[in-house]
Parts: sequence; structure tokens; C-alpha cells
Amino acid sequence: MAQFTVSQALRRVKKLKGRMGELQGRAASVVSYVEGAKPEFDFDTLRGDVAQVRAELVSLKAAVDVANATAKVQVDGESMTVAAAILRLQETKAELAWLPTLHLRAGVERCAGEVDYDDAGRPVRRVREVTYVSALSESKRVAELDKLRDLFERLNDAVERSNHVTPVDWKEPAAPRSTA
Repeated sequence: MAQFTVSQALRRVKKLKGRMGELQGRAASVVSYVEGAKPEFDFDTLRGDVAQVRAELVSLKAAVDVANATAKVQVDGESMTVAAAILRLQETKAELAWLPTLHLRAGVERCAGEVDYDDAGRPVRRVREVTYVSALSESKRVAELDKLRDLFERLNDAVERSNHVTPVDWKEPAAPRSTA
């Protein structure tokens, strides 16, 4: 059984994803070929290699998930699992992306109204005023964004610190048996 920290395991996950992409690309390039011009690599062998890398990737990611579900971190005096901190990070990031997209309107705006007719029967477009009230001011939005950025940093720091010390118990999967 190999023992890594979460950080080491995540680096291996990244390497495995890259390897799987390479193998899949190579397999895609040899899935069809001109008769009599057999490619350098065998499609079925490559698919087996992809399956082996995928099995290792799934096993390692699951082990990281287990480690994150049990490891605890403290953020703003609150104890939570690393898995919960990661979810809060994702939701904080989503809110950081959403808040700036809100179209804040406040005050009176003049806009074109309905067409009316004057005393001579000519069409006249009436201007109407609309008063908007915003539930969020620009200064409050800026303050909220600053607080969210600070929270994101604290959560991220806690997760990163934990990743460097939290062990991941992982058993590398056995190579699949060939059925050929």
C-alpha cells in the first residue's frame, strides 16, 4: 500500500490524466488505417493501457476523496472536513463570479413610452420616467466581493496546508488480465 500526501496524490492524478490523454490520442490515430499499412501501435493494446490508467486514476481519486472526507481544517473558528472546505471554495468562487454580473439600477430613468396622439391627431411618443430601487449598492457589492475574496483565500490556505500533511492510503490496482 502506497502512502502519499493529498498533494502528492493530486500531482499523480494530473500525471495520470495526461498519460490517459496521450494514450487516447494515439488510439484515436490508429483506430482506422489503410489496409496493408498496419500502424506502429495496436489499437486494442492502447485501449487496454487506457483502461489500466483509468483504473489507477479512479482508485487514486477515490482515496483522495476518502482522505478529504475525514481530514479536518479550521476556518474562521469553524471546524470542517477538507471536503466541506473544498465545496465552500467552489461555492465562494461561484458567488465571486456572479455578483459582478448583477446590473445595478437606481434612480430615475427616462425611457420611451407609448405612442399617443396630439390634438391634431398626429402620433406623439410620450416619455415616461421609471424609478429604480436597487437592493444592492455598488459600494456594498464591492465590500461583499472583498469579504468573499478574503474567505476564498482563508479556505484555500486551509485546504492547501491540509493537502501537504494529510495521508492518502492507496493500493495501486493490479494490471488487468488480458483476455486475448
